[in-house]
Amino acid sequence: MSKLNLGLYILALYVIFIVHKIQGGKLHPTIKKAWYEQVFPSNNDGGINYFATHETAPASYFGLVAIMDVYGHNISDGRILTGIWIHNRQPDPKIDVNAIWVGWQVWPRHYGDSRTHFFTTWTRDSYRTGCYDMACPAFQLASGSKIVPGTPIKHASDVNGKRQKITIKIFREKSTGNWWIHYGFNKAPRTVRYYLAKLFNRLGKVTDIGIGSVVVRNGDAPSPPMGSGFPQSDKAATITDISFITEDGRIRDASTEIRDQK
Repeated sequence: MSKLNLGLYILALYVIFIVHKIQGGKLHPTIKKAWYEQVFPSNNDGGINYFATHETAPASYFGLVAIMDVYGHNISDGRILTGIWIHNRQPDPKIDVNAIWVGWQVWPRHYGDSRTHFFTTWTRDSYRTGCYDMACPAFQLASGSKIVPGTPIKHASDVNGKRQKITIKIFREKSTGNWWIHYGFNKAPRTVRYYLAKLFNRLGKVTDIGIGSVVVRNGDAPSPPMGSGFPQSDKAATITDISFITEDGRIRDASTEIRDQK
């Protein structure tokens, strides 16, 4: 098990299955703040962010598939997020980051409830601007899609019973440069939408891929739980069946090699 010491208030740990080298990269565990603070800046009320993630080393990537457990938590504030993301993070902070995130989240301030929602988001200017779900410009809902980003996920996992899972797939269509999003609840993913290539100026290929979870604690309130809320046990949340997608659209199967952070 990959062990990540997240410090104060973290109530859960993900058991994350990571993959063998492909197109130059592996997924590595990290609890670094750094660029994550661009994505989830602390609020004036003293917001604090915690991260449990794995990321690839810089290389060239064109897509990712993963299956993740879905959990529900009754919170009145803060935020819980689990997902996968692609971006072109650069060593020079003056170069704008382009990124797409997809997964599930509980975010009362945004959605007005404490339900678990399927979400997508993107940016092309290092998170200075961007949007969520159906509010996004140049959003193209796939023909016949019955899945709408931002809607609640009907069923969450029971920590003492059945696990509910979603499969997320992101990939770049070679012929158009558009980025396609697929989603499946306890089944194979179906096409949901795509982001037009013209939205981005640096996503012809991506340099980094990540998976994992983020929680945001606001003010003096306790941190929301991460994942299932049961760390280092057989009840811990999982992200499994991770695969990379090649430039020509082939899916490269993942292994279950795990690299422990020392």
